[in-house]
Amino acid sequence: MKKITLFIHEPTINKVIGNQINLLLEEASLLDVINEMDKMLGSEKSFPVQGYRSLLHMIYNPVENRFYKQVALTGYRKSGQMVNVRDNPTKELPDEVSIVLVPTGGCISEWEEAMKYEEFMKALVRLGLQFSSALCR
Repeated sequence: MKKITLFIHEPTINKVIGNQINLLLEEASLLDVINEMDKMLGSEKSFPVQGYRSLLHMIYNPVENRFYKQVALTGYRKSGQMVNVRDNPTKELPDEVSIVLVPTGGCISEWEEAMKYEEFMKALVRLGLQFSSALCR
């Protein structure tokens, strides 16, 4: 099991689940971590950020296997050593990693619109990515 701490800076999400989440996961890519967050958020009637259906939908482009430009991501080990979590979303994370996620980074000058939800879901299926059943709402 891998220990992962996720810090999310998004007020509407923070109201639902807080801003720090500690996870223990067998498989632990950043997409797995986000999928777990979507499971937690799935207990609500709808995703708390208007215009999106999930955290994954809000931050990730499955066609290009990358995060949107406005998404700020930082990873670091317990020792303080940085971990590149942005360049390969499916790469296995190390144990005891902390990730800071800002879905709508304020210092980003270039903004990308999220894919339409139906296209997003089709792309996830084409890639064979496992995703939370909460995304199917």
